[in-house]
Amino acid sequence: MDNITYFISLMPKYLKDIFNSFDKSIISLITEIRLRRKRAVIVYLKKTPYFISVGGSLVNSYSDNTVKIDDESFDFITDRLCNHSYHTNMHTMIDGYITTKGGSRVGIGSSAVYKDNAINSVKDINSLNIRIAKEYKGCSRKILNLLYTNSTPSIIVAGAVLSGKTTFLRDFSRLISSGFAGMYRKVTIVDERSEISSGFDVGVNADVLVGFEKAKGIEIATRTLSPEIIVCDEIGNVNELNAIRYGFSTGISFAVSVHLSNEKQLFTNHIVKELIATGEFDYMVLLKSFTDEFEIIDLTEEKIENNRNGNDNPFLIFPWINGNEV
Repeated sequence: MDNITYFISLMPKYLKDIFNSFDKSIISLITEIRLRRKRAVIVYLKKTPYFISVGGSLVNSYSDNTVKIDDESFDFITDRLCNHSYHTNMHTMIDGYITTKGGSRVGIGSSAVYKDNAINSVKDINSLNIRIAKEYKGCSRKILNLLYTNSTPSIIVAGAVLSGKTTFLRDFSRLISSGFAGMYRKVTIVDERSEISSGFDVGVNADVLVGFEKAKGIEIATRTLSPEIIVCDEIGNVNELNAIRYGFSTGISFAVSVHLSNEKQLFTNHIVKELIATGEFDYMVLLKSFTDEFEIIDLTEEKIENNRNGNDNPFLIFPWINGNEV
């Protein structure tokens, strides 16, 4: 059962019937389903939002005739997402999400409950953002062909929300640990929220650390698993940066992702600036559209120095669309 089919199976009958009536080509494009108590159901096809008419059609504007979700249906879905145990999921709900079967993450809107000046639990769940984890086998191959045929560089995979960063890392891990370019590289995936690996093929020579904070996971991988490359998603704090620096000091390569909308943020995003400042990352891959359109940015010190020449942007940027250099 794929992820979207799984989520449809959790819905009450009237919603299940609507989603099952959609053409398979529509189902395959769904990236998010947004549910809010007593409000309209919103379905995202890639990055475009649609409402559902009472007749079961996707429409691009809101009206009184769009399908809404009542309290009973909302609670029905939430309960099933939690596998009938809010207590078991509370440790992640405190952080604003539920990780479900197949690695999809459901964001939740709720009210915080404090105890001893710390968030102890949540209540009054009022919205669900169901993000559909997808597997696009081969989606990383174009970039691997360009960068990984003869070496194992370190890369930063950057992009906006829904640009395909996690999907790319999943396929990257699968290929690079499964004989790409005749090499079965040792990969460790530090998968804090079980989004990269859960339910997916990540390769024959890949180890996975699930549930560990990324900084701790990187430390464990470095000390005990002897990886050639560590893969992790959404780098975002100083502890993670320090763990990456430590990993580099032992000769490990990294493939990490960050949120970044365009190359201008190379100079404004603190995390990106710190990652580049390590001097260890060779390239940034800026995803534009699920790896069909991307830019490769050369981060090596020699390239930066040779290209500086008083320019505001010292980086060499190579744009690619559908696998062809522009």
